[in-house]
Amino acid sequence: MLSPWIIAAIVLGSLLGVAGLVAAIVVAVRSGRPDPRSTAEVTAAAQEAGWTYVGTDPGVLDRLQLRHLFPDARSATTTHVMHRQMAGRPAVACGTTGRGWSNETERMRTRVTVSGVNYALCTLELPGRLPTFNLLSEGPGGAAATSLGLLSDLDTESNTFNERLRVVAADDRLAHALLAPTVIAAMQDGPPETTLQIVGNQLVSFRRGTADPVELAERAAWLGRVADAIPAFVYQNR
Repeated sequence: MLSPWIIAAIVLGSLLGVAGLVAAIVVAVRSGRPDPRSTAEVTAAAQEAGWTYVGTDPGVLDRLQLRHLFPDARSATTTHVMHRQMAGRPAVACGTTGRGWSNETERMRTRVTVSGVNYALCTLELPGRLPTFNLLSEGPGGAAATSLGLLSDLDTESNTFNERLRVVAADDRLAHALLAPTVIAAMQDGPPETTLQIVGNQLVSFRRGTADPVELAERAAWLGRVADAIPAFVYQNR
């Protein structure tokens, strides 16, 4: 949800006259608490839930090309890295400190990040690369941003979807094509309090808290359902 202080950051960026460039960087005040679990405990839980536990993997964000989603991209780190196959697609999960989303169009670049808070990241590889797609929880801040022309929103055939969620995408035309009724249904069927993004060839989802292998397995299965619902033609000529 975009709160008023996020919108204020976006408005400030535009008032500073950065010629069509709007960058919003948001820092959370609340610090993430250390994970009390031992590596052995998480390893056992990961194996039980069907994951291959890796633990430390400094290069995972670079391979997934997701480092730019974090407040301090260069020093962003991960914990409890694990991977598996889900519906024939590679899935990766880990713990992070902070999260973010970004979008870039011809007239605007937006970047919103949260730092100092524990999140569990889950990704699933898609058949090909797609333009950036962000599914956000709707709120009064988002409506205000739209009225000011600072944030786009796509309407779909589902009123429930439109009221609850906001789509911010790099390519509105492709986003419309991607949002077939089956995709909308799959997206709305996800676990509570999770995000959903398409970044390159990855479906990306964050959820606040530490990396729980059971929850991450359920989330990877949900991402698999979303991936299965995406029409094949959206990957053509990309």
